Amino acid sequence: MAARCRCFQTREDLTEFLELQGLSPERARTAASQIFPWFVFLEKVPEDLACALLEDIQRGGGRGLVLPGERGLEGGSASVFLAGSPESLLSLAKGCVWVEPGDASLPRAASGFASLLQSLTQSTPAPIVCRGKRMDFSVRPLLMGVLNVTPDSFSDGGRFVRCEKAVERAFQMIEEGADILDLGGASSRPGSDPVADEVQKQRVLPVIREIRKTWDGWISVDTCSSDVARAAIDTGADILNDISAGRMDAAMKEVAAEKGVPVVLMHMKGTPKTMQSDPTYASLFRELLDYFEERIRVWTEAGVSRDRILIDPGIGFGKTSLDNLQILKHLEEFKVFGRPVVLGTSRKSFIGAVLHKDVQERLIGTLATVAIAAWNGAHVVRVHDVAETREVLAMVHAIRQSESSSAGDGGGNRSQVDRGQRRAPSRTSGGNH
Repeated sequence: MAARCRCFQTREDLTEFLELQGLSPERARTAASQIFPWFVFLEKVPEDLACALLEDIQRGGGRGLVLPGERGLEGGSASVFLAGSPESLLSLAKGCVWVEPGDASLPRAASGFASLLQSLTQSTPAPIVCRGKRMDFSVRPLLMGVLNVTPDSFSDGGRFVRCEKAVERAFQMIEEGADILDLGGASSRPGSDPVADEVQKQRVLPVIREIRKTWDGWISVDTCSSDVARAAIDTGADILNDISAGRMDAAMKEVAAEKGVPVVLMHMKGTPKTMQSDPTYASLFRELLDYFEERIRVWTEAGVSRDRILIDPGIGFGKTSLDNLQILKHLEEFKVFGRPVVLGTSRKSFIGAVLHKDVQERLIGTLATVAIAAWNGAHVVRVHDVAETREVLAMVHAIRQSESSSAGDGGGNRSQVDRGQRRAPSRTSGGNH
């Protein structure tokens, strides 16, 4: 007998392994769906319902555990940990009668359970299509290149504040493989003050205008101002990246709904001025999940399509170094929403705290976080060093695909974004393409 110990992170991993052992693709998929375990954790569930869920999952061949919860609900509440096959959990969700319509006593029990199971059946979120462009998350994380058109960014402040320098850097990142350019005219470093709308527009709009002369790829504008957002979209930007998720300017939602563009909603505790004063959480992931549930609801009620929302846990924005490491380690927590996850770790202070490195010496640490983020399910990584990050993503992709027939395709880097959106044409060509 030869014993082996294999660990499978996804059902697809198990399916590929079973195919290599001789099962047909159809039998391998069926077997994997029956034996690959799913894990679900429900909080704030009435005790009687928690016990009923536990009994139901055990009857279906699964296992579970009821844990003590809060005493806020009549009869007390509990948390429930459930483990079972996809079939047993899906059957459990369909058979449950949760609460009467309008009853707000279970903030995430019914909707969270259902959406989690639905998201687990999908390996990746559906592509986002807008303005003739397509964001496909099915192969590897997309690369969002950071371009700070500011004099005071924590990492590269002042380097690209002049329009010509910013445009030059933008085309360099495109050549290095950026899928998205993220332009910001206001620093959001810890302790920073707000920047006037007119100043942001003076910094960002000329750069967008110049890039758009010869490149039709994705451009994101990093702003919390609806006035700046509207002007940037009218000039040629495609994506709104709001670190406050609309809390600093409620009109951001209306701009996104009117223009029909994708939005990145980030979690931040406080404001850039105050966020690192004393960031504490009773429960880090509970607060993050509650926040995104509420923000997604508010934005969709304002008319923004859910399938155009991306979420960002906000590494470094009101988080301790330990919080940031925990988010990276447990990134799968955010699968419950079924939306693409954006992650920005590039050169941030928690890397410096771990490695004792200054901001310009954090490339290796950044690349380590990118590899972990890609492995754990990030869909977009926001970085300063595009070329180096692209090589890391190609290696992570090759490792992931090492048991499949698609391995060795050079990282699968060309299938996600149209080739015409990948490379910058000659800037002397004089026209769009």
